[in-house]
Amino acid sequence: MARLLVQLKLQLLTNALRASRPAKVSFIISTIFAVLVAFGTFVVLALLRGSAAPVTQTAAVFTVFAFGWLILPLLVFGLDSTLDPATLALYPLRTRPLAVGLLAASATGAWPAANVIGLLGVTVGLARGPLGLLVAVVAVLLQVLFCIVLARLVTTGLAGMLRSRRGKDFAAFLIIPIFALYETFAQVVPRLAAEGKITTRTFEGIDRWLRWLPPGLAAHAIQDASDGHPGPALLRLLLLAAVIVVLGALWIRSLSRSLVTVDTSTQSSKVRGAALPFGRFGIGGTVAARFLLYQRREPGAIVRWCIIGVVMLAASVSTIREPTYHVGLIISAVLAGIMLSVFQANTIGLTGPAFGLEASSLSGVRALRGYFTGRNAALAVIAVPLSLVLSVGLATFAGHPGEWFWGVAIDLCAIGAALGLSSLLSATTAYPVQKRVGSPVPNAADGYGSQAFAGGMGSLFGVLLASVPVILALIFTHGLAGAVRIPLLVVCAAAYGTGLAWAGSYLAAVASVRRIPELCQDALRSKL
Repeated sequence: MARLLVQLKLQLLTNALRASRPAKVSFIISTIFAVLVAFGTFVVLALLRGSAAPVTQTAAVFTVFAFGWLILPLLVFGLDSTLDPATLALYPLRTRPLAVGLLAASATGAWPAANVIGLLGVTVGLARGPLGLLVAVVAVLLQVLFCIVLARLVTTGLAGMLRSRRGKDFAAFLIIPIFALYETFAQVVPRLAAEGKITTRTFEGIDRWLRWLPPGLAAHAIQDASDGHPGPALLRLLLLAAVIVVLGALWIRSLSRSLVTVDTSTQSSKVRGAALPFGRFGIGGTVAARFLLYQRREPGAIVRWCIIGVVMLAASVSTIREPTYHVGLIISAVLAGIMLSVFQANTIGLTGPAFGLEASSLSGVRALRGYFTGRNAALAVIAVPLSLVLSVGLATFAGHPGEWFWGVAIDLCAIGAALGLSSLLSATTAYPVQKRVGSPVPNAADGYGSQAFAGGMGSLFGVLLASVPVILALIFTHGLAGAVRIPLLVVCAAAYGTGLAWAGSYLAAVASVRRIPELCQDALRSKL
């Protein structure tokens, strides 16, 4: 059974090179990243040799890999059909041989090999002596085996949920903490390292509880063996092996249950009818109601709003507590507008085939202006409160709550510019999108990458240029009294942003009035 499933896994990997061009490119890029991860991890762990506390840093690296194996399989559940036990439910297979075969298949491929090769860097950075090298090899193999079994247990237990709509929403929301952790690492860690605030004591504090987790057991077993303590090293390895056995037993039990349980993930849900809010206000009100509804129900939309919030916080975290906190407030507000414009610059393509029905009522400039105005109103209802709360919170965290208007004024301007610019880009550079199974974010269809890139660059420079007048006004009105300066700046910025949004809606309506057939064709080619 194990040999058969391994052969099937290898055949799947080989077929990826013979499939369509996107599949082939995806496979090649994934393999390249696996090689880079293997090489980079090996070098990082090898460079720990001679450091003050290599074992604590090794335990941290091992734990990061374990969390990666825990989270990433949930994101690619729909892409890798081998993760779903339902694909084998109809075959007369016994559970235990099947579990062994699935485990062997999970250990086959570029990424498992990259994990083993990368973590073997401990043989240079941490292990010392023949006993240390032997324990290091065993510990790395047990660490990778623990990661694979843990990933299998989680995906098998959640398989039914992940096939459902709510399960896919849950997997989509996992992107948010991953993105937040990445932004925090990219913004905070290099700065703290440059200032010397990340020291050995930092890792020692983390290691107080990491050492009792399975990855910490593997790292400290290597350290004990290198120090000439084979007894504690063997005990730690036995504890790690016991954890793997327990997780494996739980996985086999979950696998056995999933193979004989009726799949309820595709059952239909009850539909409740209700009047569409704002529908009595014509096309603009109807479009606003529809956009508000989908911003709340569509997981990709929620993910995009959360990413905007994370970007605002991460962009200012390095300067918000410094004397130049104004720079952080300005950058976060401008980036919020840029991200909003980038995410909404292809509204028609993201709407998909449903736009064909909407287009039947868009017969003139007035109707199209109502369409784009309703869209902008719905997005503004979410974007304005979100950005204002975050800007005021950042100013308060910086220790200058009275300076909240710096971020608020630019927020109002940048959001208006983003809405107007994204409306114009949606009308002039619409392109079809396609959504891969298991991914919550649609991407540009094949052959339309240049249009997506042009829309991103247009959003970047357009929002940035539109925000310059408000930034200059904030700088040159520094001498005015606060009672005059704050209302003047906020009101003028709100009026300026509203004007930009209205102008963008009008220009988008004029530009699209003769392009309705082309826009419908682009929308119909979208695969959502």
